[in-house]
Amino acid sequence: MDKKEIVEVVSKTVSDGFNDFMEKQLVPTMEEISVKTARTIVEQALVERSVKGRDISGMTTDQKIAFAKQVQAVFRGNRDGALKVKANEALIEEQDNRGGYLVEPEVAAAILRIAASVGTILKQAQNWPMRTDELGIPNYTGSFLTGSYIGVDLPGTVTGLTFGQAVLIARKWQLAFTVGNDLLADASVQLADWLMAMAGEALANMVDQQGFVGGGTVAGVNYAGPFVGIMNTANVNTYFLGNSSTSGSTSYAKFDPVKDTTNIIAQLEESILDGAAFYMHRTVWATVSQVLASTSGIPYLFLGGFAKGSELDKDPYGGPIVPAGHMGGFPVYTNRWLPQQSTTAANTPFMIFGNLKACAFGDKGDLRVAQFESGSFGGKEIALADQRGIVYKHRHAFVVVLPKAFVVISTSVS
Repeated sequence: MDKKEIVEVVSKTVSDGFNDFMEKQLVPTMEEISVKTARTIVEQALVERSVKGRDISGMTTDQKIAFAKQVQAVFRGNRDGALKVKANEALIEEQDNRGGYLVEPEVAAAILRIAASVGTILKQAQNWPMRTDELGIPNYTGSFLTGSYIGVDLPGTVTGLTFGQAVLIARKWQLAFTVGNDLLADASVQLADWLMAMAGEALANMVDQQGFVGGGTVAGVNYAGPFVGIMNTANVNTYFLGNSSTSGSTSYAKFDPVKDTTNIIAQLEESILDGAAFYMHRTVWATVSQVLASTSGIPYLFLGGFAKGSELDKDPYGGPIVPAGHMGGFPVYTNRWLPQQSTTAANTPFMIFGNLKACAFGDKGDLRVAQFESGSFGGKEIALADQRGIVYKHRHAFVVVLPKAFVVISTSVS
């Protein structure tokens, strides 16, 4: 084994050990699946740096080390002056008297890029920069324009344009977790990777939850939050399985990938279909993609014989970003926040078809990081555990701009 190979082996061993330690540290205070997703992002970044020289964050190694040092500076009370911009405490009533520190614009942009790489809404919705806490977005609510023909020396008719307004109202999101003081002794690229991956993955998670089901109850689960998700938005198109509220299709498994899919697609105007997709929970997709099976158990739709683009196909590696398959010629994306498979659930929405470009995500820009030396994190007093609490804060907004760009699919009432 030559010197280069030895260095690579040692580097991989150190990275794996660091990742194991971070995962163990974070699981007690955060959802385990979120921590595992963050680890996947970190390890993918390591591979991308090895192959391409730069990972998805777009930041250099020096920039990442500088970010890790900034976090350390916050923990040391900013004695070395690494963080020079302190948030105005008088304008941030939710924070304690220590306030927060604005991270560099490159770091904030990197975290948002990471979030968009794992979150459906952030990846596909329209992004609107916000300079103020409220931003009005006009949306056309009238009928389709056709104009008119005119005769000789006769006036033409005047069509009035009807515009509504969707308002982006920024709300503050925060992510809090603990890290051991011994881990923060040295600034490293791996530490920066984890700090950014945790923030990006958590932000994507929350935006997906709010964008799809937030602001109300869906399938018996209350998703409280400041924004109204697609399933709770007024004036969206609705569709009952069997194309009737009394069809007797009170189970998700009654979804017909041929008849129901065709009827659902027909509810949207052609101009919206370019970019439209189906959205559902992975367990629902597993059931939908098995229906209409032959006696041998092989789904007929996989065998072809249908119009091009209307067959059913699956990708076991797909999910929130890469399609998990196609149905009726449109991609299918799975998301953990949409209702899970249920045997019987009358009058229950469980699937969405539509174009996420009809949603707006408002980005207020500044990302802050604050630290806490004491207090309860995850039911544990961090001062007694020799740990520090890290809190990210970001202001953003979400609104469905054009409700008629979506169809919410429900089981029948009876």
